[in-house]
Amino acid sequence: MKATHVYSKGKYGWGIFYCLEDCLVFYTIFSVLVREMSLTVLAFCLMFNHIHALFANIGRKTLTRFQMRLFHLFVRDYNEEYRREGGLFHRPFGRSTKVAMKKIVSCIAYIFNNPVAGNMCSRAVESRWTLLAYHGNAHPFSARLVKRNCRFRMRNALKEIDSCFNHGKYLNYKILKRVFRDLTAEEKKQVTDYIIVKYNFLDYKGLEKIFGSWDKSLVVIDATAGAEHELEDEYGDHFCYLKMLTVANRNGYRGMNPEALGVAARDRLAKLLRSSVNPPREQLRKFLHLDPAPWRRRNRA
Repeated sequence: MKATHVYSKGKYGWGIFYCLEDCLVFYTIFSVLVREMSLTVLAFCLMFNHIHALFANIGRKTLTRFQMRLFHLFVRDYNEEYRREGGLFHRPFGRSTKVAMKKIVSCIAYIFNNPVAGNMCSRAVESRWTLLAYHGNAHPFSARLVKRNCRFRMRNALKEIDSCFNHGKYLNYKILKRVFRDLTAEEKKQVTDYIIVKYNFLDYKGLEKIFGSWDKSLVVIDATAGAEHELEDEYGDHFCYLKMLTVANRNGYRGMNPEALGVAARDRLAKLLRSSVNPPREQLRKFLHLDPAPWRRRNRA
C-alpha cells in the first residue's frame, strides 16, 4: 500500500472554519469529490485553520485535480457567503507519501490526534471532525433520531439532505440555512450528525484491516501521537481559537468574516479578544485575517 498525507492550511495561517456551516460546506464538498473520483480516505481531521487527510493509493495528478476542485468550489462559496475576494488557502498544499506500513500507521495516528495535540480534547475519538466517533454510531453528539417522531419541519430538512446526497450534490450555505431554519438547538445537533453520517467517506474497514480490529485502531491512536516529519504543521494550543470564537460569537460577530470588518471594527474586536482571552499575538493575527508583515511592523512600533 501507498498512502499520501495531504495538508491544506489557510493563507498566511488564517482561520477558515468560523462556524458549523463553514465545516459542513467543506466536508460535503470533500465527500462528493471523494465519491465522484472513487478515492479512499484512511484518515481525516478538520481544524480551525487547516485540514489533514490521508489517501490510499492515489496518483499525483489525481490528487492535484482533487485538491484544485476542492479549493475552487469551497472558496467560491465561501467568498460569496462572506462577500470577500481572493484566495483562502496557502499554495501549494503539502503532501507526503508513505510506503512503509510503520510510517502509514504513525501518520494515521498523527492526523487523528491533531485535536488532542491542540488541546481541543483528551482523545481523538471525542472530536467530531476526525469522524472516529461515527464508527457504528449514527448520533455520537446528539439524541437518537427517529424520523417518524420528527416534526414536519425536521422531516423536510432530512428529505432535502437525502435529495442532495442522492443527486451527488454538496450542501452549500443557502441549503444549510434552509435546512437549519426554525429547528431547535437539539434538532440542529441531530441534523448535523445526520449530515456527517450521510456524507461520511472515512474507510473504517481499511483502518480495521491495517490495525487488526476497530478496538485495536483506537488503542493505537490513543497510545501514540504519531509523527509527520516531512510536512510543516502548525503546533500549539488550538483551544485558544475556540475561546476567541466563543467571545466573538457572544458579542455579535457570529457569521462574519474578519476581512469584511473595517479597520476600526477589527481593532475593537482585537481589543475585546485581548482583554477576554489574551491570545498569543500570532494566533490573534490568524484569527483576524491579518497579513504577517504589516501586523509585525505595527506591533513593533
